[in-house]
Amino acid sequence: MEAAERAWTEGYVEGFEEGRLQRLVLRLLYWRDIEAPPAVRSKILATTDLDKLRLLRDRAYEVTDPADLFAPE
Repeated sequence: MEAAERAWTEGYVEGFEEGRLQRLVLRLLYWRDIEAPPAVRSKILATTDLDKLRLLRDRAYEVTDPADLFAPE
């Protein structure tokens, strides 16, 4: 039972972190007066990889076009 509880807890924490980063990316764009079109919003909210979300967060500080969040690295 302990392993199952640990797996559930890790999954919960990771899911929480995903949602937090997704909202942060959108909030950063909003604060910078950059409107994210529905396609970009959907793509941000569909991203679940934490490393990719951290990259999007960092890019959100610099981009002028929200589509540039997903430019090749």
